[in-house]
Amino acid sequence: MSQPKPPGLGFTVSADLISGLIDCAAQCGVPRARLTDMLDQSKLQGPAPTRYAGEHILKLWDRILRETGDPIIGFRMAFFAGLKTFGVLGQILPRCATIYEAYHQTARYVALASQAAQFTVTRTRKELMISVARLGVPKDLDRPIMIWGLTNLCLTPQRIAGVTAVPKQVTCAFPSPGPDALRTLRERFPYKFDCEANAVVFDRSVGDIVVPSADEDLKKLLEETMDRHLAELGPAASFEQGMLTLLRSMINGNMPTLASLSKRSGMSQRTLQRRLAEANTSFQQLLRQVLREASDTYLASGEISHGEIAFLLGYSEESAFSRAYRSWTGHPPGATRVR
Repeated sequence: MSQPKPPGLGFTVSADLISGLIDCAAQCGVPRARLTDMLDQSKLQGPAPTRYAGEHILKLWDRILRETGDPIIGFRMAFFAGLKTFGVLGQILPRCATIYEAYHQTARYVALASQAAQFTVTRTRKELMISVARLGVPKDLDRPIMIWGLTNLCLTPQRIAGVTAVPKQVTCAFPSPGPDALRTLRERFPYKFDCEANAVVFDRSVGDIVVPSADEDLKKLLEETMDRHLAELGPAASFEQGMLTLLRSMINGNMPTLASLSKRSGMSQRTLQRRLAEANTSFQQLLRQVLREASDTYLASGEISHGEIAFLLGYSEESAFSRAYRSWTGHPPGATRVR
């Protein structure tokens, strides 16, 4: 009789997150050597993996839990996490205009690159809610992993906007970890247990908090780029190069559109299309060129997965990126990475 398939094998996680978890656990007092032995590369052939099977992260969490015996170790670890802990997602979040957009990017990233949970972001007239579907992992690991995730969602406004925003409530669809642990949790956030869903609920206004790095640094840089290239526009050839430069600066997790390029270049869509036609090109041709350039750069680095590349380029699904790449090159992304 065959054994049932262990939970967690149906998803993968990035190597960045594995390393980040080890760093956070070490900061909480777990001997690093007790965790890094799980990443021993000496027996592996070729380069270190960029992703691990879901079973690997479950084993890591199991080791952390057994080493500490702490039912809320995920909560404590979250306070040592930073943007680098989350790899490519940590690069995108500071570039989002608002906290609301940052949570949407997190949900899209999880759907593309983590595959371990489902995030839903909703905003009503009074509240901003980020809910997380249950992970489908063993019960003894579900609680520390979910508390880790919910606490990181609570800390997002502080991490990327420097604003302390205390949620109205944090609900958990599992039992309390006990009175002492509950008291520790509630010293920072209003945790509630045995609820119908796992969710972090803020006042609606939290979603409108502006991310300073997006509002000041990135916006200023893009405006300077736009002004400089607009001033240089003239013959058709330089116009095309100017639009390519603008498009390259717009690859930041959202797929550029004709409307967004029109707004960035300071001209109407009709005028933009006419100028592109005069240069014997089109918006779609330029976009394909820029997306392929960026794809080849990411693939050549060998540091991020195809799902993360899809996320960075603004695709809604990894399969959509793979189809597009095959249409550009005649072969799948994996063939370029091997080369």
